[in-house]
Amino acid sequence: MAIYHLNVKNISRGDGRSIVTAAAYRAGAILPNETEERLSDFDGRRDVIAHDIRLPAGAPEWMADRTQLWNAVEAAEKRKDARLAKEVEFALPRELPRTAWLPVARAMADAYAAQGFVADFAIHDDGTQHNPHVHILLTTRVVTAQGFGPKIRSADGRQFVTEARALWERIANDALRAAGVAVAIDSRSYAKRKLDREPGQHRGPNPDERRARRERQREREQTMQRDNDHDLPVPDPDGSPIHPKELHAAERRMLDEVHREEPPVLQEPNGDLHSARTAVDQQNNRELSEDEAAAYRLAPENALDWLTEQNVQEDMQVLERWENHLDWLELDNRRPSPPSEDGAWHEPDQSRR
Repeated sequence: MAIYHLNVKNISRGDGRSIVTAAAYRAGAILPNETEERLSDFDGRRDVIAHDIRLPAGAPEWMADRTQLWNAVEAAEKRKDARLAKEVEFALPRELPRTAWLPVARAMADAYAAQGFVADFAIHDDGTQHNPHVHILLTTRVVTAQGFGPKIRSADGRQFVTEARALWERIANDALRAAGVAVAIDSRSYAKRKLDREPGQHRGPNPDERRARRERQREREQTMQRDNDHDLPVPDPDGSPIHPKELHAAERRMLDEVHREEPPVLQEPNGDLHSARTAVDQQNNRELSEDEAAAYRLAPENALDWLTEQNVQEDMQVLERWENHLDWLELDNRRPSPPSEDGAWHEPDQSRR
């Protein structure tokens, strides 16, 4: 026999409660609280598995928005001790597969929506599946196309609790059978079943135990994360994946490669020797005219640009002047000859340069 737990309670303004805050806490959300002019911020709760709002037929679409819904509920209740909502909270059997949690929670919420309630449900689990459970917040007034009408008085009596217990028994057992689990829950007490057993006491949440469970779960997650990180392949310098166990050896090989002395590299003198030899061979095999050959012979030994077209023309002009013995007439090269003893000037010596 699986464990059965279901509890029905009121959320009342007379107890200092706010339905906006209660809805934000159960859904793990941030809701603007218009009455208190502040934010009800419970964002980031890791134990909220899923949440949803189920509407009755004919309900306006804005009621599917959690902020508008519960702020409208606060505005509809004028009394300082008003009952703002009714809550049905029940435990999910541990034998029930996790994939069935949302369908059974939605089935319970839809059953109340069919009765005229707006049902806002949330599934909670701290990650250990130690105490998975569902909270369903129910509106307390008749839903109309314009908003909320009078109170639903059928939710005030004991009959409502009895019917809620029987409803959850039926839905949970149907889900257990569908999952192939050979257990069931029973909403009846031990006395009604004529069992000589002491009834269990529902202790409610224990802050210290819950804190300890969260800490243990956090440590398990961190350990699993470290193990998973260590199992991931690591790329080597070439991009090939290697196992983390081989990482140390790969790092040692890489460091040895970095610190290894490289053999000296022989540098060819004056650049590429092969290219230089090819250029020399091309120049040696070049066919020269007689004039170009003469210009080459007359060029200074350290002149390397005689092969250009412009310099060849200049050298040809110089050669022509030399052959005709006319270069001595150039103003830059003229030198006045001293007069002879008889006072007459003579032609300059053409052999002088």
